Amino acid sequence: MQPRVLRANLIRHLREQHLFDATDHVLVAVSGGQDSLRLLRWLTAGDLPIDLQPQVSAIYINHQLRSDAQQEEELVRKVFAHTPHLQSATIRKLDWSEVPTVSVEEKAREKRYGVMFSVAEQVGANSIVTAHHRNDQVETILYKLARGSRLEQLTGMPEKQTLTNGLKLVRPFLSLSKLELKDLIKEPVQEWIDDYTNDDQQYARNRLRNAVIPDLQHINKQAVAHIINFADQLTALQALANPQIKQYVAALEAGVLDWELPTEQLLLVLQQWLQKQEVFDVKDRQLRQTIQLMRNKNVATGSIQLNDYKQLIRDHQWLRLVKS
Repeated sequence: MQPRVLRANLIRHLREQHLFDATDHVLVAVSGGQDSLRLLRWLTAGDLPIDLQPQVSAIYINHQLRSDAQQEEELVRKVFAHTPHLQSATIRKLDWSEVPTVSVEEKAREKRYGVMFSVAEQVGANSIVTAHHRNDQVETILYKLARGSRLEQLTGMPEKQTLTNGLKLVRPFLSLSKLELKDLIKEPVQEWIDDYTNDDQQYARNRLRNAVIPDLQHINKQAVAHIINFADQLTALQALANPQIKQYVAALEAGVLDWELPTEQLLLVLQQWLQKQEVFDVKDRQLRQTIQLMRNKNVATGSIQLNDYKQLIRDHQWLRLVKS
């Protein structure tokens, strides 16, 4: 596709999906990699239509988990200094009392978003914008499928969602492939930092990216498009079911949910309830254990450990999510 057509299509998509416009103030999550630097340039180059051009602030978070973290921070600092039309540019470091050795990505993500929420409030941004693209979407769907996730998670990442704190999370590049991002901006990004941990095959997402997805494309060149289409159909089905599921979620929160409903229905209710609280990585086994706990007439209290720092607590007819 010609770059001019690609840009025009994305602009039309922004309008149709109401991802953001000139009334918004977006906080761009910059990592130092190619994708996020292209996102920052696209939003600040002055090429967006006036009615779509939001105010733009940027944030970079040094996780202090990689040996090249300081090098990346210095690069981003230089990029921020030379980026026009920025309302604000923030660089923060994550502090670890103890560097995690398990669930590293999830713990880093929680800390990262906590910092971004705080900074968004400080600078007056109403949206956080990330550079996730179609390749990331396919990777996420396959990862969730392999982990035993259920319908709600197999729809992938939404382009736009409202978080519990009222902030919007926007992913304007989800309809584009990673290769297409380079044609989106008129002035190419010349310098970036590649995350060397992306080549470490001990991480499941890396194996999906570097081995599984290429193998699927060898079976069928349109495999990526077919996976996206599958997720879109699931999204449509979920939209039809959502009104009923929301009623059940409200009943759960009020402590009056009928836990004798069919297990498959309760699984969908638990998924949506947890997603509402921004908990996404929960195993099917844990959800089924929760249902069994709530159905058990011989106990009034109990708990299900979700991960190192989150658990579900039963207190008579109530079910609560607690951070430990």
